[in-house]
Amino acid sequence: MSDTAGAFLLGAGAGLLASAVVAFVWARTRRRPGTVEDPGRRADLTSKIGHELKNPVMSVKGLASSGIRLYPSMSDDERLEFFRLIDVEANRLKLIADEISTALRIDAGQISYHVRDEDLGALVQEVAWRSPSGQHAMVVEVEDGLTAPLDRTRLSEVIVHLLDNASKFSPPDAPIEVRAYRSPEGDAVVEVADRGPGIPAEHREDVFGEFTEWRPPGYEETPGAGLGLFICRAHLKAMAGRIDIEDERDRGTMLRVTLPGG
Repeated sequence: MSDTAGAFLLGAGAGLLASAVVAFVWARTRRRPGTVEDPGRRADLTSKIGHELKNPVMSVKGLASSGIRLYPSMSDDERLEFFRLIDVEANRLKLIADEISTALRIDAGQISYHVRDEDLGALVQEVAWRSPSGQHAMVVEVEDGLTAPLDRTRLSEVIVHLLDNASKFSPPDAPIEVRAYRSPEGDAVVEVADRGPGIPAEHREDVFGEFTEWRPPGYEETPGAGLGLFICRAHLKAMAGRIDIEDERDRGTMLRVTLPGG
C-alpha cells in the first residue's frame, strides 16, 4: 500500500469510526424492556457526542486530504511529521470513543468489577510513571505497604483520568504531585494535585456530570469529551470509594480518591 493510500484510508477510517460511535449511542439509548424511551435524552447525547468527535475527525480528514495533494512535493522529514500529526489526532479520536463507550456501559450497568485486596502503592507508582505527562514533572510520594480492596483495571483508569486532567489544566512546566497514604481513619487515599486555576465551589459537582462543558478560564478550548470524572466517580462508587475535590493551598486543584482500608 502506498503512503498516499494510507492517508486516504486514515481519513476515511476516522469518519467511519465517528459514524459508528454515534450509531452505537443511538442503539444503546433505545428503549429497553420495562423502561420508558427518552428520545430527548438520546438526541441530546447524540448531539454532544457528534460535537466532541467533530474536531478530531475533521483534523484527520483534513490532514489526509492535504497529504494526498501535497505528498509528492514533501521531503522525507515533512512526510514523517505529517503522519505523526495524523497519528496524534487519530489517538485523540480513539480516546474520546473509548470514554464514550465506557460511559454508556456504566449507564447501562454493563461493567463488571472484580474487587480484591491489592498493593495500592505499587499500582499508583506503576500508573504514574507510565502515564505521559508532557512538559510536567511528576512528583510521586507513596507510603510503603499501602493496600486496599479495589479493581485493579478500573482504578488504573481512574488514576490515568486524574493525571490527564492535571496535565491538561496546568501551566506548562508546572509539576504534578501524586500522593498515596493511609489516613488516620484507616482509609487508603490517593491525591493528584496540580498548579492550575482550580475549580470554583459552584462548579465542583458539575464536573462530575456526563459531557460536562465547564472549563476553567483560559482553558475553554481544551479538548475532551467531558466524561473523565463521571467515569471516575462511577468506578469508585462500585469499589465502595469516593472522589472529592479540594483546594490545593490556593495554588490549584487536588482530586482525592478514598478507598476503604485494606
